[in-house]
Order: sequence, then structure tokens, then C-alpha cells
Amino acid sequence: MGGIQSAAPGSPLELVGLALDEIAASVSLSVLPGPLSHTALRVSGIESPKVTRSLGRVLVGLLVGAVKCNVSLAAALLADGIDDQLQLAADVVELVGATNTFVTPEEILFRDTKRNAWLAEGLLHVLLTLQNREPAKLLGGRVHALRQIHPIPTQQGFDAVALYVNDDDALSLAIGESKASRQDGSGQLTQASKIFKSLDSGDHGRHLRQELTALEGYLSADHAQQVSKAVLNRRCYVPSIVHERPFDAQKERVTLRDLVPPLNRKRLLVIRLFDFHGFFDSVADAMRDAVTEIVV
Repeated sequence: MGGIQSAAPGSPLELVGLALDEIAASVSLSVLPGPLSHTALRVSGIESPKVTRSLGRVLVGLLVGAVKCNVSLAAALLADGIDDQLQLAADVVELVGATNTFVTPEEILFRDTKRNAWLAEGLLHVLLTLQNREPAKLLGGRVHALRQIHPIPTQQGFDAVALYVNDDDALSLAIGESKASRQDGSGQLTQASKIFKSLDSGDHGRHLRQELTALEGYLSADHAQQVSKAVLNRRCYVPSIVHERPFDAQKERVTLRDLVPPLNRKRLLVIRLFDFHGFFDSVADAMRDAVTEIVV
């Protein structure tokens, strides 16, 4: 990462940095052998209480701008004071709810299609933020610019967009799509694949160009010169599936095989939870607790 700027001991920024350290120390990625249609990576260690607490802190840090688009930490946009704290608390409740009690059909729909979806997107964003630590298995290269997380669950657009560099120093584009489903991880992978297929068909070109233009300013002069149509041709698809019921991530997937990028640029993240709702409940609790830790 780009380092922590102006992080006094015990400060909110240091707390975010330490939370990232905790996640990096606890979570691991391993490549699963077998499929020729894609590269499958298992994400492990995500359900420990330390990780869910740290993930909640980092997500709140993301909301208040503690992690910059160049994946460094900075305090410039950090909120402070009781008014900002109250506003942040309201924002967190809007995203994850005031409690983890979901009884009515409307409450359950919010949990399953908004809260969990946003938290899964946040998890993918954090994993990409940690990509620059060794070993860099998620993309296989260093992230130089990462679009900020969506501030609302229903905002349109790709779940993650990053510019990264492999060993050949050629700038590449990673596009992530996150899905969270307790029972239907395989079906959600199919849905994510349809989005990537539409990209292959030439859809969303204007949107991608806008994303690249926004991220270009966070690159070095040498890498900024590589922001061109060629970057679109060096794209990498990253479906991220959070699930509980097992599904075979090593199975050949026609929907992934037929996508344009080569095998090593179709990188499926499989994140199996043994307590699906419990994980999201724990992260939501940690976010609500982190409001008074991050904004003081």
C-alpha cells in the first residue's frame, strides 16, 4: 500500500491501517487446480471475529475517505465532530440497518438484496486494496488505482474497477462483480458471467472510458500514458461469490470459458461462509460500533 499519512498513534487513520493489517494477516487466497475455463481462488479465514471487526472498521473508513484511489491511506477527508458522527451513523444504518433483526418480508428483502450485497461488494473492495501485499494472488500484480466503493447499495455500475500492473509493467484493467447468495452461488456466478459477456459484446464502453478517465489521475506519468484502448484489451474479470451452500468452483464453466480474456484473466473468487447470515450480522455490528471510533 502507499503508506499511512499523518497517522498519529491511536488516531482513526491508524485504526483503519491496523484493521487492514489484521485482515491481511488472517485472510489467505489459494489457487484451486483443475478448470480450464477460469482461474479459481478460494478465500479463507474471513469469518474470524478479528476479521469481521476489522472489516467493519475498514468499511466505515472507506465511507469517510480514509483509503484513497491510489490505495494509500490519508486523513484529508476524514470527518470529525458530533455532527459528522451523527451523519455517518445515519449512513451506516441506511446501508446495513439499525439492528440485525429482519422479520417482515420487506426487512428480509433489504437484508438479502441490499445489506448483504453492499457488504459483499465492500469485501471485494478490501481484498483488492490488500492485493498489493505479498503474495499478490488475487490479480497477480500491483494495483495502482482503485475506484471508490459505491456509497449506496443500489448504485448502478461495476462493483469494482482497478488498474494494475503485472511483471511486464503493462497496465491492465480489472473489473469485479460481487454476488452474495446463501444457497445459490452457482446461479449467481452465471448472473455475473452475463455482465462480463455484455462487456465482451461491446456494451458499457462509454462507462468504462469514464472509469479510466477518473482513475488516470492517480497513476504515475509512465502508467498514465498507457491509458488507452489497449488497456480495455488487457482486461481481467473478477467474479466474487460469497455463499454458504457448497458449489463446485473447479467445474468447467461454459459461461466463463466463452469470455474473451484468457484463462489467467478470468479470476473467480469463492468465499464460502459456514454461517452466512452470522458473518454479515457481525460485519454490520462492527460497522455500527466503528462510527464512534472513526469519527471523533
